[in-house]
Amino acid sequence: MDTGLISRRYAKALAEYSASLGEEARVYEQLRPFSRQFDFLPQVREAVLSPSLSEEEKAAVIFGLFEEEPCRSLRDFVLLVLRHHRESCFYIMLHSFLALYRERHHIKEALLTTAVPLGKDVEGIIRSRVRNLDHCSVNITEKVDPYIIGGFVFRMEDLLIDASTASQIKLLRKRLGTEPVRKI
Repeated sequence: MDTGLISRRYAKALAEYSASLGEEARVYEQLRPFSRQFDFLPQVREAVLSPSLSEEEKAAVIFGLFEEEPCRSLRDFVLLVLRHHRESCFYIMLHSFLALYRERHHIKEALLTTAVPLGKDVEGIIRSRVRNLDHCSVNITEKVDPYIIGGFVFRMEDLLIDASTASQIKLLRKRLGTEPVRKI
């Protein structure tokens, strides 16, 4: 069984069904935080994959993770997945739908890591620069990591801009360590 193929087909079906109901953007906005929770809560995955729980109990677990009541197309989709016993592919289906939506609507995901939280004005400047660079919308996830000391690390797809103080120090150490010592 090719889980990637199955997941893409279900994701495409969700995209088409939600678009026909005018809920595609709402499904995307509801699935973004949900997918992060589903990724980092192994108990939820175990419950969804458990053969001892009924479809109704599994649906209750999944719907309990949403911040608000899931829209009709998303609710129908989850029930369809459970009815056809495709829970093992559910995780990949979520990410396939998110990737398909981003591709269709020219949206890119980016991670901005800083040593301290940024203000909204700085985030706006970064967002506009990236939009001008790539002519697309960008969802920027901010992460605070004091290890980088200062500066920032920006990652979007295969683009990496590492302007952190920690990497500059590491580079300086490397250069100083490889240069021969000259005595006069």
